[in-house]
Parts: sequence; structure tokens; C-alpha cells
Amino acid sequence: MKSISIFFLLFCFLDCLMAQDLYDARQSVIINADVQENPAQIKLSWLQDTANGGYTIWRKLINEEHWGDSLIYLPPNSTFWVDTSIQIGIAYEYQILKSLPAFPYGNGTPNFGSGYIYSGIKVEAQHHRGACLVVIERSIQRAISFEIARLLDDLQNDGWTFDTISVTRNAPVTLVKNSILKWQQKNPGRHQALFLLGRVPVPYSGEIATDGHHSDHRGAWPCDGYYGTIDGLWTDQTVNNKTAASSRNYNVPGDGKFDNNVLPSKVKLLIGRVDFSNMNKFSESEEQLLKRYLDKNHDWRIGKIKMEERGLIDNNFPLDLEALGQSGWKNFAPMFGINKVKELTFRQTLLNQSYLWSYGCGGGGPESASDISNTTNFTSDSLQTIFTMLFGSYFGDWDYPNNFLRAAIASKTCLNSSWGNRPNWLFHHMALGEPIGYAAQLAMNNSGLYTPRFYGGYVSTALMGDPTICMHVLEPIQNLVAIQEGHSIRLTWKHPKSSSGFYIYRRYEKDSLYHLLNAHPISDTSFMDHCVQKGLISYIVRSTRVMTSGSGSYSILSSGVSTKLLFDTSALKVNTKVNHCDAGKSNGLISITASGSCEPYQYVWNNGSTTKEINNLAPGKYCVTISDCNNCSQEQCMTVNASTLIEYTETHSSFQIHPNPCSNQINLNFKFLQTQKLSLALIDANGTILATKFIEGVDINLKWDVEVIPPGQYWIQIIHESGYTSLPFTKSEL
Repeated sequence: MKSISIFFLLFCFLDCLMAQDLYDARQSVIINADVQENPAQIKLSWLQDTANGGYTIWRKLINEEHWGDSLIYLPPNSTFWVDTSIQIGIAYEYQILKSLPAFPYGNGTPNFGSGYIYSGIKVEAQHHRGACLVVIERSIQRAISFEIARLLDDLQNDGWTFDTISVTRNAPVTLVKNSILKWQQKNPGRHQALFLLGRVPVPYSGEIATDGHHSDHRGAWPCDGYYGTIDGLWTDQTVNNKTAASSRNYNVPGDGKFDNNVLPSKVKLLIGRVDFSNMNKFSESEEQLLKRYLDKNHDWRIGKIKMEERGLIDNNFPLDLEALGQSGWKNFAPMFGINKVKELTFRQTLLNQSYLWSYGCGGGGPESASDISNTTNFTSDSLQTIFTMLFGSYFGDWDYPNNFLRAAIASKTCLNSSWGNRPNWLFHHMALGEPIGYAAQLAMNNSGLYTPRFYGGYVSTALMGDPTICMHVLEPIQNLVAIQEGHSIRLTWKHPKSSSGFYIYRRYEKDSLYHLLNAHPISDTSFMDHCVQKGLISYIVRSTRVMTSGSGSYSILSSGVSTKLLFDTSALKVNTKVNHCDAGKSNGLISITASGSCEPYQYVWNNGSTTKEINNLAPGKYCVTISDCNNCSQEQCMTVNASTLIEYTETHSSFQIHPNPCSNQINLNFKFLQTQKLSLALIDANGTILATKFIEGVDINLKWDVEVIPPGQYWIQIIHESGYTSLPFTKSEL
């Protein structure tokens, strides 16, 4: 009777877990989220598992590196929890751990099943992704120059700033890293991506056999994480091992391969590699495979490739205590919802049906995983999946010729692959729009924040593919046209069916970034830019809508479409004139002269005046906002001092004084459009002239010794052909 009851419970448990493998089901918390705006709440739901010791839930923000105190403990029969202490527009990351007393070991050893989800309600769009450095192997640069240029445009249109460097395939990895570090230090920010394109030199490190094959595969493995560690010590002194079957894995002191098994410090970059060297089972050349990858990369970004939003899992190690299939279940459920994750055969299914994400594991060799696929199949297959996790022996060492992981992205469809379980990958942030490189960074840095860590932080962790790619794409606009209309520029475009609004960005030649022009999306398919400066102007327009995934909702942006226009009308130009007041009196005056753009001009002062000239001014700071007929405005602030001098400033002249305050010397720098004869006077606060100088030139640099004058307030009066200018300065205590 007892055995019948146990069998019945086990049957019911497996049935409610949708026929998952027992170990995958028990050691996972399979989560999705439903969100509600009014009242704002996030409902976390998971598959039932009554054979556990209860659930504990934590929450943090994405940039926080600790979970802190738990939010709540729930009994073993719980299947959901609702978080009401949230704000719309903010994303929250949740950890749910369920206690597993006596499973799977049966000896009372503590164990936990875990699940993670990144959830929110209408999380705001990410207009500026970050900075990306594309490191290009020099020998392929010319052959794929068109595709590289298009990639850089794609990065910019997706909100990335970019730089490129080229390296030779035989360059020392230390030299390559120095170039990367120089770039990294100049591009601070949350996301710094590193895209290794072509045969960029491969770092090797460690004395490891991450796949468990210690007899023939222990030694140094490829280690792209080396390029992303800004600090931390890498040594090449202690490991001395030549037991591996391949000399690639040999590691001896002084051979240029590092000793470290674990990354010595946090990886600061989002790293991905596209490298098709030594893939001779493909009929295409290395350059042709790179072209094909960049073609499908572009097509994915602009919505030409269609995939069903669902996940496929094929675990051929169902009784492995490591619960290998959990990597698929725990990532795919937050992406698509629990009901859109299926256990199916890998190759047979994907030849005929599309699954945006897939996971497959089986007995491995460098070029294959049993009952999944192999490199030879990838040379001709068009498996309908964009992102895949593959796990098995040997091919996690991805620098092997015709390697299975690299073959996946060399195929006709797939864009990213990873060695799926060691470490356990954390892709759940992608359900709310994070790029895939962020998951690679988390896996490389996981020293215990996420459980189970299974080789988290090991040097062998690597992402095959472009690290800037996102999981969701939106159709971009079409037929963007920019036309000058008087003093403004009109943009028009064609409305894609899938969007609900549009964002417009502008960049002048002097700008390093595109600037967002509308804080909220517009629904019209035209936009009038009134406040425009003369010169070459670039615009980008991106469509947007609210995307709902298995984790919540967020504002997705399409790839941008760009256009340029040479604007030949002068922008609003403002000149100011200041009459300082006499000592002890309020008789100062400021007048404004506006030109360019279009009349009428309007003036609004901080003292309430609305005229272009204000008088009877006491010493102080006065600010005015000048607007033209398009309501484009500038703000100018002037200071009235106690003096008898007149200050006259023109935009085509430049007057500088430094340092200010000074001690013994001031430096004067003047620039004019043509030669000027100047009369200079050093004047104290009472209006007394203490010294004079005369000078002539266009670009004038003059040092004036002021050591003998006492500390206090002074002016340099400059009399030139256009009028008077006064530069105040302070002589400080020594």
C-alpha cells in the first residue's frame, strides 16, 4: 500500500510538471510573471512541487550585487506570490529558492531548487545602450568591409556608440588587451560591449577539465574573459601540464598561457566572439561565413527573420544529478511563459518548426552532441532557432577546429550559442530587453549570487556571437525623408504595422551622441524640428511599442532609420552688452541683440521684464530667455558689477582670463576674425587705473604680472575696434 501511494504521488508530481525530467523539475523553480497596472502588482507563478520544504523569495534591482533580506517565506504547497510594493516603469529581479531536504542525495545533505526572473510593468525604453568596441582581425577586414560598415550602422541605430580597432591574428594577447583597456577607460558606462570579429588572438588559461575529462582534456582552455578583466592578476608561472590529447591544451610556465582557473576579478565588458577560422567542414571560406553571419545579424535586427516566441528543450541526460535541463527551463519560462516551453527532439523539430530559443545536451565530442546534432549537419541545416544552448563533452573548448559551438552560429540561421551548463547561464534579463552579452557577463562573474553556480567564474566561459543582440525585435520605419521648410526641418516616414509610436533623435557634426528630441513617443508619422542649427544634421527615427513577455512588459525600440540634411539657415544668435553701474549706485544696463532664425523675438528676464533692454540695475546676476517665432530659445546670464566700464561681447570674438582667482600672474587669451589694436587697462574696484598695456594681433596670448597688487576684485578693460570688454578677476591671498 505504501509503495502504491508513493507511486501515485510521483505520477501526479510529474504530470503537473508537464513531463519534465525529474531532476530538472525538482532542482528548478519554473517561474513566469503576470503584471497588472491598476493597482500595480507583479504576480509570480511557478509549477507546483509539494515535495519540498518551502519557498523563500528575495528581490533586488539589476545593479545591486547582493540579495539582502528575504521578502517572504511560503509553505511547500504554494504556487504563486503577488508583489504590490512596486512602481510602474521600474524592473525588479527576483530569486526564489525552494528547500529540497534529502533530494537528490537521500542522505540529508541540504539542497535547493532555484529560479530567477526579471520583471516589471512598462519598463522604460533604453535609448542609449552603451559603448561597443569591435575588434577586427586585420586579414579579413577588406574582404568584408561592406558588412562591417553595415554592422557599425546597425549598432548606432540600436543606440550604441562604437569604435573599432584591427589586430593581427598572431598578435600577443597582452597587446590586444592593452588596446581594449585604453578604449574601456575612455568609455565609462553601464554597458561596455566587446565584439571580437574574425580570428582575434585567443587567450588560453588554466589547468582545467570543465567537462570532466581529466585524463585527456585537462589543461589550458580558451579564455575570452581575459579581455574583460580590467584588474586582477594573470600569471604564467606555476601550471606545468602536458597530459591533454591536444597540444592546444598544454600549459607550461612562460608559454603565454595563463595559470588561472578562475577569472581573477570581475569582467567589466559584455563579450562575444564570431570566429570561423579552421571550420573547413563548411564549403564556404572564412570570409564567406563571416559575411553570412553579418547578413543574418542585420536581417534579425530589422525584423526580417521571424521566429515563434517559445523554447525547446532536449535533455539526453535525464538522470544526471546536475539536472542539466534546468538551464533551459529556468531561462525559457520567464521569457515566454511556462506553457510555451516544450521538451522535444532538437534537430528533427527545428528543421520544420521555429523556436526562438533552444537547449540541447547529449554525449559530446568536439564536433557533436549525441541525439542533438553535429558540425556536418550544421553545414547544410537551417535549424529554425536564433539562440541556442548546447552542452556535452569536449566542445566547450570552442577553439577546436570545426567546433560544434562555432558551427551553430556558422550555420544559416543561428546567431548565438553557449556551452549551456558549465556555468549555468542566466538569460532571464533578456525577457525585458537586455542584450545577450549581459548574460555572458553575469555567467563569467557568478561567484555565488545565483545558484547553482556550477563552474561560475571559470575561465572557460564564452559566448559565441554578437554580444549586443537582443531577444525581441520590432519592425523599423520606412521611407524616412527630411525636408527643410523655412527655418525648420520636417521629417516624414511610413508607419510599420507593429508599432504604436515613434522617437526622434538628432545629431550635429560636433556631437558624439544622438540626442532624443521627444520625451514621449509620438503617434504621427511626421515631426517638425524647429530649433535647428546651421550645418549638416543627422536624424534617426525608431518605432516603439509595449512588449509583453513571460516576465512582464517593457517599451521596445526598433532599429533606427537614419537620414542627413545640410541646413543652410542661421540659427538664433544672441549678442549682449553690459553697462556696469557706478560704485554705490543702481544705474547698470543690459541690452540684448538677437539675430538669425525668425522674428519676432521674445525676452523673459528673471526680474520679470520682457524687453530686450533692462536698466537701473544694481550689481548682481541677470538672466534672460530669448525665444524666436518657433519658440526656440536660448538662455543668457550676465553680471553687473560696480564699475564705470562697458562690457560688449560678440559671438565672433573670444576673451579669456585665467587662472581666476590668481596669485601672481594672469593669462589673457583673445581671438578675433581680423587683426585688432587693443588698449588694456588693469582697474581696481574703485575704478582706478593701476596699469596699462597696448598690443596688436588676431590670436593674442599675454601674461600680466599682478604680484604687487593687494588681494581683491579687479577688472581688465579691453578697448578694441568693436567696443569695450571687461574681464573681472580676483587676486587671492598667497
